[in-house]
Order: sequence, then structure tokens, then C-alpha cells
Amino acid sequence: MKSATVSPIAGRGSVLLDPMVLICSLIAAASVAIAFSNTFYLTLFTFAVIYLIAAMGMNVLTGYMGIISIAHGALVCVGAYAAAIATVNYGWGFWPATLLATLTGMAFSILLGLPALRLSSWYFVLVTIAFSMVVPSMLVDLRAFTGGYGGVIGVPSPELGPLTGQGGFFIILLAFAAALWWIIANLVGSRFGFALHALRDGTVGAEANGVSSPGMRLFAFAFSGACAGLAGAFYAAAKVVVTPDEFSFEFSILFLFIVVLGGPGRLAGPLFGVLAFFVLPEIMTGLREYRMIVFGLVLLAFSVFMPSGLAGGLHEFLRGRRASRRRAQGAKEAAEAAKAAAGSPVTAAQIEGAALDVDGVSKNFGGLKALDGVSLRVDPGSIHVIVGPNGSGKTTLLNIISGFYPKSAGSIRMDGAELTGRSPVAIAGAGVQRTFQTPKLLGDLTLLQNTCFGAYTRERATGFEIALSLPRARRERTEILAEAHRLLGVVGLQDHADLPASELTHGQQRLAEIARALMAQPRLILLDEPAAGLSMGELDRLGDLLKEVRTLGITLVLVEHHVDLVANVADHVTVLDRGAVLASGTSADVFRNEQVIAAYMGGAK
Repeated sequence: MKSATVSPIAGRGSVLLDPMVLICSLIAAASVAIAFSNTFYLTLFTFAVIYLIAAMGMNVLTGYMGIISIAHGALVCVGAYAAAIATVNYGWGFWPATLLATLTGMAFSILLGLPALRLSSWYFVLVTIAFSMVVPSMLVDLRAFTGGYGGVIGVPSPELGPLTGQGGFFIILLAFAAALWWIIANLVGSRFGFALHALRDGTVGAEANGVSSPGMRLFAFAFSGACAGLAGAFYAAAKVVVTPDEFSFEFSILFLFIVVLGGPGRLAGPLFGVLAFFVLPEIMTGLREYRMIVFGLVLLAFSVFMPSGLAGGLHEFLRGRRASRRRAQGAKEAAEAAKAAAGSPVTAAQIEGAALDVDGVSKNFGGLKALDGVSLRVDPGSIHVIVGPNGSGKTTLLNIISGFYPKSAGSIRMDGAELTGRSPVAIAGAGVQRTFQTPKLLGDLTLLQNTCFGAYTRERATGFEIALSLPRARRERTEILAEAHRLLGVVGLQDHADLPASELTHGQQRLAEIARALMAQPRLILLDEPAAGLSMGELDRLGDLLKEVRTLGITLVLVEHHVDLVANVADHVTVLDRGAVLASGTSADVFRNEQVIAAYMGGAK
């Protein structure tokens, strides 16, 4: 499923000029006009906006993060009861009770998310199903506190200055929904949104870029739960009477349908989902009794014909129509980026490259010895190439250096500091970047967004600053965007900045990964077969690029099979064979070694 490309960090101009946003604005304006036409529509759209607030939070968790939860309705229930009990039983004002409901939803969601750090996705789904079924039963059992089947009666309606009554309530809801949409747009267009996408695609690429999987998962749960709790407070006020019967299992399933069928990972997805799967059935009263049957049939149809949901399908349609216009708009910027990149260094700052010492490293996979006492020394600011036949342990060595595999014996030190035993996230934070044999780009994000993601470990603006688009966050975003454009010019991909990464050729993805790695301004870069799949022109550009990177002081360690590239760029070459060092020295010396010729070149002299 594709994700939203409407992004403050990667868009051209204001996000408000995006066609999808204009369509959503028109839909919202029409909905407001209809809502105020009579009491029935006002009530209907009041609940629609409440559901929209809850669904936007769930979209962060399920759409962007990819974690399926059936407990969102139960979290709305928890928030509704927190607000109802605080206002009715303890005399709190509505707004303090709303804050309590938001925090309560967040707390329950974090507790619910803790098992997700260890359980597989399907086991976690079962946990959320159990939670959504247990919560209403507990509300009945705690009747002294919750009122049991009778519930809590008399929840007050919110008021804010002149905004009173049902119409004022609706306007307040619209303001909260708009503010939440803006906050989510800021977050998903930042390193937080890119990290969510990366973790949805798999933890390896995300952790190699410095993303903490547990921390980011809990962030998604906390944000989603807070939105559910907030929606619950408004739901209680709209209902006036809150009872356990309101929060059936079907209530939780409704939010999953809204997010998945509306368009997961799309800013507009929850809006389309609420209109199609809540408002429309309510207007067409005959559909209400058969809602679950209709939803099931629609889900089946969408999975076949429109897997990215309503918003995703519309986005693809609009994207096809505006592709030529986007190319025309980007032509001038691409030319300027290419001009700026031509003959310029990769970055203005000189970087102190790291020294790497691998001492007696061994790795066993059961009875198989993948590495057997490998030792090598990589000088700061040099290009060190590791070669060898397939199965000689080259990639295994990179995985141990970058923290993805534990060693069986030996040590690895960077500038004298031990790396073994540290997590990939900690190693990335220490200034080590990594590319893989199979590129780990985020296919549904643009090339420019992927490149910006490389600066994850460098960014200092907090989530709060990013969410509210405060000055430091805006300034940092502008600087990163400019640098990403320049680096794409350096690797020759400036013309493709606005393309989804999935549409790039394999060779282009290789170069894009290097640009993303350089965005981190690392001291050490580990490259796993960067020349694989490159054309001759791309191969020449790669060789020149690696030499440029070396002039900056960055240390490079390459696993590579392309002999011409190795001879062109390597300061030192280490040959592995059957997990052990066979030879080490300059490329000229190594490739004249008879043992190397026999093992690596099939015996040809």
C-alpha cells in the first residue's frame, strides 16, 4: 500500500496547493454546508468529525506504521468514560476532562503496545481483539464506578467563548480536526513519518539509518491512543449518555474499515473512509442493518481492484494527470541543482574519517563457520575493498561491523572504541552508515524524501517542534531539503527527485542509497556491492563519487566484485576465502597473487 506523498518537507511550495488537499477542502466545505441545513445532518456530521479524529490517529498506527489494531474503538471507549466520569461524578469542567481522556487513551494504548514489541503481528491482532471485547465487560463489572449497564448520564457539551450549543460544538470539532490534520501532515513529512514508513517495510533498513524500533513503535501507539481518547471525550459529550453497549466489537471494526478502505498511509484516507463507510450508510438508512455485510464485500472488492483505498486510487489518478506538469515545474530546479552540483564537493564540511580495526573476528552459524579469525585494518579517510568468491563471508563481516550479527569471537573497534555488542541504532548514531545488496529505499516515498531520511541521526528538532512547525524545525527542514537536492545532483539523479523510489532502475537505487548515506555526514560508510546492476556510465560516476567522498575524509569499506572498479578506487584490498583472509595489500599486488587468482578468478592468469 502506498503512502502519502503530500509532505511539507518534500513538496514544492505550500502543501495547501496539492490537488488532494483542495479536493478534501471542497468536501469539508460541502459537508459543513450540509451539516447546518438541518438538525439531522448536523448530528450526523458531528459524529462523522468525531470518527474522523479517531481515524486520523489510527491511520498513524495502521496506515503509516503498518500495525493492525482492532482495539481502537475500545480506546475511544476508555476516553469517553474517563471524560464522562470526570465531568459527571467529580464535577470537572469539560476541557480538563478532555485532557484526562486524551492522556488516558494514550496510557492504555502504550500499555497495549508493549506486547507489540515482542509479538508477531497476528498474535498482536489477537491481543487487540481480546482488549476490545474485555473493556465493555469490565465497564459492566465496575458498576459502582461506571454505572454498569446504565452508564454515565449527563455529560456536558463543550463551550468555547461564543461557540455554544450544537452548532458551536460542531465548529469546535472542525477546528480540532483541522489542527490534528496539520500536526499529522507535519509529522509524516518529517523524519518521524519517514521512520514509520521504514519500520513498516522492515526493521533492518530503519535501524541501519539510526531509527529505534521500540521507541518509534511506542510513539505511534501513544499518538494513536491520544487521538482515540480525545475522540472519546467528544463522543461522550455528543451522546450525553455513555453506556457499554455503545462500544461493541463492531465499533472497533468500523475504524479499521475506515482506515483500510479510505486509504492507509494517506492524509486524506480517514476523511474518505468516514464519508464512504459512516456518512453514506447513515444517509442511506437501508444499508445500516447490512453494514458489516456491505463492508465485507467492499473490502473484498477493494483488495482486488483498489488495494491502496479510495484516497490512494484518487491519488494515482491525479498523479497520472499531473506528471507532465510536475516535470515541467521541476525542470528549472533540476537544472539549478545540477549546475550547483557540477564540480562541487559532496558537502562543504571536512569530515574526520574513522579508523576501523577488525581483530580475529569469527562467526559460526550452528556448525557452519562463516568467518574464521578475520583481521584487517582500515585507515581513516581511505577506501578499503573486501573481495572474494561467493560465500566467503564478506557480507557477514559487514553485518557484524554494523551490529546486525553478533560475533562468535574477536573484536571490532572504531577509533579504539569497541563496536561489538552495540545495537545497529547505536552504531549508526556513532557515525556509521550502511547500504545493502538489495537496496532498502522506501519505495512509496519520493527519491527526495528518501534522501532527506538519511539525515535522521543529524536532526535535532524535537517531535513537538516538528508537529507545530516551530522555527527550528522549519529552518532545519529547509537546510536538509537544500542539501538533499544538492546530493541528488552529485549522484546524477536530480531529474528524478519527485519520482517514487520504486520507479527507479536498480542502478539508480544504488546511487540513491549512497546519496542517502552521505546525508548523515558519516565517518564510516559500509557499501555492500554498490556497483551491482550499474550501467557503464553509472559505474564511472560511482568511481568518481567514491573518490570525491574520500577527499572529504570519510572512510569507505566496500564489498565488491567488479575488478575494474576495485582497481580504480581501492587504497587497500582484503581478499576473503572460506571465511578467512587469503591476501591483503594494494589492488595491484593482490590481483597478481596466485592464490587469489586461483580462488577468486577461477584459476585464470
